Amino acid sequence: MTGPVIAAMPADQGDAFADIWLPWLRDTMKRTPEAEDLAIMANPAAYYRSRGGEVFLATLDDRVVGAVAVKKLADSGFEFCKLVVTEDARGHGVGRKLVERCLDFAAQQGGPALFLQSFHALDVALGLYRRMGFVDTLAPPGMSVLGRTEVIMAKTV
Repeated sequence: MTGPVIAAMPADQGDAFADIWLPWLRDTMKRTPEAEDLAIMANPAAYYRSRGGEVFLATLDDRVVGAVAVKKLADSGFEFCKLVVTEDARGHGVGRKLVERCLDFAAQQGGPALFLQSFHALDVALGLYRRMGFVDTLAPPGMSVLGRTEVIMAKTV
């Protein structure tokens, strides 16, 4: 198995994000997608790109195993959203590579910070974010805080 490859989501892979993220939210996390989630998953690339963000897919051996979106938050910076890695790809550095790509994107676009929303059940992910330098914070202006959010973190880029 080769290492993960992270790239902007091509137009012909529009369903790839929803195909791994919605089942993860419903089946693994036992959470119901909110109305905003479903609207975004209908066309994530168009949703995020039209607002100054981007969608990235992670592949291992030419198979999509992870996804993340970056959302512009006006002057506050950016937020990475809906990060997911398939269960069989965990432990191969996919999540870290996706977060690093989001940090690079935010820095290239002028930052000044990258935010995230999460919940306590994702203790492994929260540990990764803290090791990468993210710290707990309050929601910045422009962040739409979801009903399931329990943790907000940020890192200066």
